[in-house]
Amino acid sequence: MLDVETLNFIKQEIEALLNQGSEESVRRAEEMAQMLEARIQEQRQMESDIVQSKLRALVEAHPWMAPKLLQQNLSKIVGENASAKSKRRKVITIATRVTDALSPYVACRIGCSDCCHMNTMIYEHEAIRLAEVTERKMVRLAYRPINEVFAHGAKFNGKPCPFLREDRCSVYEDRPLVCRTHHSLLDNPTSCNMEIPPAKQTRPPMYDPDLLEKPYIELNVKHNPAEPWGNIAEFFPD
Repeated sequence: MLDVETLNFIKQEIEALLNQGSEESVRRAEEMAQMLEARIQEQRQMESDIVQSKLRALVEAHPWMAPKLLQQNLSKIVGENASAKSKRRKVITIATRVTDALSPYVACRIGCSDCCHMNTMIYEHEAIRLAEVTERKMVRLAYRPINEVFAHGAKFNGKPCPFLREDRCSVYEDRPLVCRTHHSLLDNPTSCNMEIPPAKQTRPPMYDPDLLEKPYIELNVKHNPAEPWGNIAEFFPD
């Protein structure tokens, strides 16, 4: 979320770029201004009465989804003396419960596939699972630093997932965690539209996906800190 200190820093950066006067610095300043406007829009949507009302109703209907309770439950799973596979399975089970609980409050419906055109980053073990259930050839990737992974993955923004079929996920029951956590608490999926220029794109308001994604990342890093990671289309290019 944006705070006053962050806002002032971004404004100062924009002013500095404009003062340079070069064509490139002006272009960059305009891009930063668009990104700032998008982040402010994200915050306004998240703080809106309709979104906050949905989040309250969600936790009232499913008390186990109170953030602190869910965090405690997932922390216990990460700390268990069990295999990574067993712990992953438990996190996925909770993610499925979260998806089911969210269904009355989200814009996500069968046939809505905007999120299937996003830069979908998955772990190698998730790719292996997809290869197993589809018998599709999988490419092995080398471990790369996070900044390199994201820089390369950005090239896939707007491109359909290799498992998208007629606007429906063909591997829905075995989809990666990041696909399970994405949703929109708005009444329509416009914030997920990847045809919007990157600088103007806004993340839809959500029940905090980090509640699930951070513990999942933690247990994976503990198990194998050098596990390859990349865009789903890198693992399945054909």
